[in-house]
Amino acid sequence: MKDQILGGYIENFKKTNSLEKLDEAVLFEHFVNFCIVSKQYPRDFEYSSIHVGGSNDIGLDGAAFLVNGNIIRNQEDIPYFLDKNGYLDVSFTFIQTKKSPKFNGDQIGNLIFGIKSFFDSTPAIPENDEIKNLRSIKEEIYRSSLNFQDAPVLDLYFVTTGEWNSPEQITGRVKRELKELENNSLFSNIKFNFIDATILKQIYREINRKTIKEIEFSNHVSLPEIPGARQAWIGSIRAKDYVTLISDSEGKLQKYLFEDNVRDFQGGNKVNAGIKSTISNQADQGNLPVFNNGVTIISKKVDLINKKAKLTDFQIVNGCQTSYVLHENAKALLDDTHIVIKIIETTDYEFASKVVKATNRQTEVRDEAFESLSQFHRDLEEFYKAKSHTTKNPIYYERRSKQYGGEPTVQSSQIVTLPIQIAAYVAAQFAQPQSTHRYYGELLNSNRTKMFKANEKFEPYYISALILKRAENLFKLETLHGDLRQLKYHLVYLVYQFYEKKRKLVKGYDYSNMIEELDNSDVYIPTLQAAAESIKKTMNSLRIQGHEAARSKVFTDRIREDLDTI
Repeated sequence: MKDQILGGYIENFKKTNSLEKLDEAVLFEHFVNFCIVSKQYPRDFEYSSIHVGGSNDIGLDGAAFLVNGNIIRNQEDIPYFLDKNGYLDVSFTFIQTKKSPKFNGDQIGNLIFGIKSFFDSTPAIPENDEIKNLRSIKEEIYRSSLNFQDAPVLDLYFVTTGEWNSPEQITGRVKRELKELENNSLFSNIKFNFIDATILKQIYREINRKTIKEIEFSNHVSLPEIPGARQAWIGSIRAKDYVTLISDSEGKLQKYLFEDNVRDFQGGNKVNAGIKSTISNQADQGNLPVFNNGVTIISKKVDLINKKAKLTDFQIVNGCQTSYVLHENAKALLDDTHIVIKIIETTDYEFASKVVKATNRQTEVRDEAFESLSQFHRDLEEFYKAKSHTTKNPIYYERRSKQYGGEPTVQSSQIVTLPIQIAAYVAAQFAQPQSTHRYYGELLNSNRTKMFKANEKFEPYYISALILKRAENLFKLETLHGDLRQLKYHLVYLVYQFYEKKRKLVKGYDYSNMIEELDNSDVYIPTLQAAAESIKKTMNSLRIQGHEAARSKVFTDRIREDLDTI
């Protein structure tokens, strides 16, 4: 790659995610998908799950559908979020990636044609299984169109390693090609984004760098000494300055600042409509500090310099709704409009957790958002850490979002998030690998009485996740065939049950022996390969494809019957 800096970023991404064996073109596609979607969805997500490149991909390399702030991979999630929130807020993201430095008009035209075909009632060109699954999600979304906040947003991305100079022959063609999509009234907004090497590098830097911002903070008072906080202040700042604080260099909202704010943006509900109404009325806008509860910021370091506050590694833990509405209506803000703000300097996570709970319990928040704050998860995290000292290839429980982001010795391929832990445990312990496609909150709520209970053993949780991480690594190394990737939780189930059976039959064999074997590639690779062969054999006998098998209870029951063959 000619651009050595971009090449260095891709190399960093490859090492961090243990993708050394991946083809360079596919690696670049994963890198781009990660960058683009991370800007829209700042939480942890499985970047490989949004990769759709290959045969019959309708000109796409990546696709992500966000519904009510969550990446959706299955049509069954739509009724869940509709029931939870009472509305649907939808954005469609489609990505085409080219490693060449050219912005090719024909390739761009093919991308738009593929999107037109996708949103037609019947496809004009063949679609692979991943695209067919996305189509089923799309159709489920539009079946619930009466519950839209607004019509969905459509974002198209064409990415190359070159330089974008806005040639009229391409921009004019795109404008003309998009007319048909604009006229069918399926979307509230359509945007075609041309991403070149400069923008791509900027996105990756923003995703990975420390957040350091300055704001004018002359109107404030110090709060009394608070155990757990180094310093704390309450005051007001100009609403315009606050919008700048939460925006990136392009003026877009930096969504990762709200990772610790457990309540996602709720769209145009009554409260947010009220905030917008106050902003829209110039006579009322000055009352915003009185009408609105303001925002709470937790920062690892705060430096007060003259009339400014310099914030390092900060999170907005309360005020997500206010922040989004202010950003959306930034042009209507007057120079003298202020908002109330609390700034707390602390590195004490337990204290920060209490602040998150206290400030967010004032409004209805999904229980799963608080799940990882419980004592069980603190202890589970420590169990993982203890095991990391005795295993050759350790894994780590990331109870707090991106808590290992600054540790170069911990790769993302070693990290187990709460959604991953839930899915692995449900697959292994409750014989439900076919259910792991569901949103993790729904999966947790369905099994809440059976998991994360006080006095439970930590080993089953750890071993379930360890099997999953070993399987994912073997897929990356192509030791396991990639076609079975969508059945990885079935592998977790089979291998765990194999070890459980061994524990019951072999005297003296216990959890520590399981962990020891799962740390020895000479032992666990043949076991996972045998499980993979058993799955393929069952698929062949039932004449079922991978995407069908992944959600079939009949298939799960059948591989349980064949467990003796492993």
